Amino acid sequence: MSAHPAAPAFVADVMLGRLARTLRMLGYDTSYRSDATDDDIKLAAVREGRVVLTRDRQIAETRLPIRVVLVRDDRVADQIRQVVRELGLAPDGGLFTRCVVCNSLVADVPREEVRDRVPPYVFATQNRFARCPGCGRTYWSATHVERARRWLREALGGDTAAHEGGGAAPARPGALPRKNVLLTGRPGVGKTTLLNAVLRSLRIDARGFVTREILERGRRVGFSITDLRGPTGVLARVDLESPHRVGRYGVNRGDIERIGIPALDDATAHARLIVMDEIGRMELCSPAFQSAVLRALDSPAWVLGTIQDRSNRFLDSIRARDDVELVRITVENRESARGRVLSLLTRLSEGGGGGAGE
Repeated sequence: MSAHPAAPAFVADVMLGRLARTLRMLGYDTSYRSDATDDDIKLAAVREGRVVLTRDRQIAETRLPIRVVLVRDDRVADQIRQVVRELGLAPDGGLFTRCVVCNSLVADVPREEVRDRVPPYVFATQNRFARCPGCGRTYWSATHVERARRWLREALGGDTAAHEGGGAAPARPGALPRKNVLLTGRPGVGKTTLLNAVLRSLRIDARGFVTREILERGRRVGFSITDLRGPTGVLARVDLESPHRVGRYGVNRGDIERIGIPALDDATAHARLIVMDEIGRMELCSPAFQSAVLRALDSPAWVLGTIQDRSNRFLDSIRARDDVELVRITVENRESARGRVLSLLTRLSEGGGGGAGE
């Protein structure tokens, strides 16, 4: 079922998560999994009649009887413009009718049904709500919606007036750039301290993970990894036997995957703000953790995190994303940086976030 009955359905490769989310925002049935293999994508195209969207020339050169669009550009605005124009899509007929997270069509729900699922301020100020039958998220319109329309108009060079019959607009700014705020700087400069101060000031539902030093007799011997909702484990220790080592520390890949991945996936599914402290070499010993990081960054939720100030292919690719706001912390600018980060995240407190009811 589609908000555009005669329109094509899509399957996007792992490099096109933001494009997939934007197509969903426009109402198009778009399959996307961050762990999908090339064969998964081709099979979905063959079995379900989907158009393949890919950056991968090997996929694009398949001899299977499927339609493929080789996406040329890195910026999501250029990507969506190419797909809309190449396939002749209508950008306005189904805007905000589909869940940008799980791809299901959303449906209007009576206001009273969501009283316990949304913040009191939102319930008091909004009249229309919609719910995703797939993942249970509740959606409502908010201040970001006009910004999303404006972004789409600029990207597509045309009018993208919302379809009035399709329910409330998804309440997370999924297609807008720079919703991922990452702090970076030299070790010991105070990135985590600043992150915690911002969280205390925001006072919103934030989930994810943090890492802390493990001290014994005043000496650092390792790091812990803690889910903000409770569970904790050992990230690394000097006396830990492990095939994964960063400096003098043995890295506990098991606890990264036992604590860090579920914390990120829970936050991606339910929270208005995802916390990642930090994205660094220790955590990147786990490919599964890397996939969880990408799922979080690609999600409609905002992200506040720290990222190691070191060159690495994965870290460099994150810093280069057009939806990442990189804030460099120094001893001199710590106080002003706190104000800047709070300013970047103020839209979270405007009532412009949605989430699944619990």
